[in-house]
Amino acid sequence: MRTTPIVLLAALTLACGGERAPDAETPADSTTAAAPDPRANVFSNAYAEAFTITLAPGQALPAHDGGARTVYALSDYTIRYTQGGETSEQSWKAGEAHFHDAGEHAMENIGTTEAKFLVVARTAQTLAPSEPHPEPNAPSGSGPMQLLLDNDQVRVSEVRMPPGAELPRHPGLARLVYSLSDYTIGYASNDAAAETQSFTTGQAHWHEADEHVITNTGSTEARFLLVQFKR
Repeated sequence: MRTTPIVLLAALTLACGGERAPDAETPADSTTAAAPDPRANVFSNAYAEAFTITLAPGQALPAHDGGARTVYALSDYTIRYTQGGETSEQSWKAGEAHFHDAGEHAMENIGTTEAKFLVVARTAQTLAPSEPHPEPNAPSGSGPMQLLLDNDQVRVSEVRMPPGAELPRHPGLARLVYSLSDYTIGYASNDAAAETQSFTTGQAHWHEADEHVITNTGSTEARFLLVQFKR
């Protein structure tokens, strides 16, 4: 999915010689609308890329290669997923995260609702060195940071901070942050002085490994997805 373009439909062209009258059932100026591209790029740098996939009911992605990747559901959906010769039906709720190993795969939206999800994948580029190298944040099930996924490659959390809330100084790995709401925060780290930053829903940005403090200085809940890379 990360390196191979996705081709949804093969264009069919009819070459005709001479002139002929239009078919009675087909207007002469009729056109066939191309299916919308299901992929929308969100972020890309030397270390990671992120994009959303949106599939209408019945829409499919043919077999294509994809690297190891985190998938975060942005809607409730059910798909038929095929990889490694095995096919399964998988249902996800908005806010759930899962992980796929690299490999060729295909999928089809077999539900009645739009399937929309975020894909976050690492590139082959080695992460920038950090000194000291911080460990991932401690698990939290009741505070502002909700752990969704943790394996040997990534640690994925959803953060919800009401106005005025603060996350005290804590370590973070190199990470991609995806905004799930519009919000304004104050951010200070051991590498940079405090500054105010505003983000909109669907926007993504990158942080190198550091220790930092986050304060919601805005008037709305700060809600964002945190994908930390362990390697």
